[in-house]
Amino acid sequence: MSSPLDLYDLRFWLFVALAIAILNSLVHPSARKWAFALLNLGFVGLYLGKETALLVAGLLVLGPFLRLIRPGRTRAPWLLLGGLGTLGLFVFHKRYDLLVSRTPALGKLEFLLVVIGFSYVALRLYELGRAVWEGRREPPGFASTVNYLLPFHMLAAGPIQSYEEFVRQPEIPPPLKPVEALDGFDRIAAGLFKKFVLANLIQRLFLTDYRSAGPYVLLEAQMTFIWLYLDFSAYSDIAAGVGRLVGVATPENFNRPYLARNSIDFWERWHISLSQFIRRNIFIPVQLALVRLTDAQRPLLVASLAFSVSFLLCGLWHQISLRWLAWGAFHAAGLIVCNLYRHQSTKRLGRKGVNQYIANPWIRAAMTVLTFEFNVAAVFIVTFPFEAATWIPGQST
Repeated sequence: MSSPLDLYDLRFWLFVALAIAILNSLVHPSARKWAFALLNLGFVGLYLGKETALLVAGLLVLGPFLRLIRPGRTRAPWLLLGGLGTLGLFVFHKRYDLLVSRTPALGKLEFLLVVIGFSYVALRLYELGRAVWEGRREPPGFASTVNYLLPFHMLAAGPIQSYEEFVRQPEIPPPLKPVEALDGFDRIAAGLFKKFVLANLIQRLFLTDYRSAGPYVLLEAQMTFIWLYLDFSAYSDIAAGVGRLVGVATPENFNRPYLARNSIDFWERWHISLSQFIRRNIFIPVQLALVRLTDAQRPLLVASLAFSVSFLLCGLWHQISLRWLAWGAFHAAGLIVCNLYRHQSTKRLGRKGVNQYIANPWIRAAMTVLTFEFNVAAVFIVTFPFEAATWIPGQST
């Protein structure tokens, strides 16, 4: 059976049309909440079939578990159990192929963990658990849990909505105006154009999976980075457009990342929802913990360590492998160097002098090109088949 997340699949678009019609016709908060929950479960059900029952059972167990970790209770054993369980499922998802090759019976869980995009669901689950653990929010009911963890239009490639943003959205959004509907359809059309025209064109014309040798590898690395943006941001555009049409807050995930002037600026523009998740849940907590340990005597060292921990974990989140660990270390190094350079420049020139320096169009252009090429190199680390690289420059494989 083909995937309902497949943009080529007519069922996906029929489901989107059904969701638009149903959700925009409901004006009672409870009815809308439950209708969205049933739509989300129905969408996942297209994928999982009868195994959806396992997912529903897990969500039903999640509610009582969250109530057990609320502030004021003895939470340590439950936190340990929940953390180990989430970590175990996450590792299973990331090493699925290897584990199934050794234990074929585990293949029965393929649809349950792989198909629904467990990585994004896991990060939302962490956001939810932390909000309840810290006492910032009460445990949600079943329908709200489904709507936060499994929004049908965000399952393919995110974005990763924060739980605070989910809670803050109105129970009944304002009526959809014609201009807003046109904006939603325009975002969907833009995503389809990126995916099926621009990204496909680049893939067919330039990408060979690095089978070509010599200088062409350098060109292919550039085009791979461009293709990655077009393909990835296409899904984000479609998610944002569908979210606008059904009245569900959907974070923006990209903001012209190729115009970034340094690594810090890049991660404020690229996969924004993941960057913000890392900042909220890894970088700031690690930074605060290290500040307490060092009495804030070494802020640059603290920031460097926090960058390192954040992006090494980010690399492993993508895939548990040395290749992605190297990707994380590479980005961490870029962020550390950028932060140190900014600190030294501000110390030497002052804030006003730094602003004048980066306002120079030639400096800005050079920094933008350098940032682009740095990220090309990062993509090259995880896309080039190093294990099969036996070619000699100028000699085809």
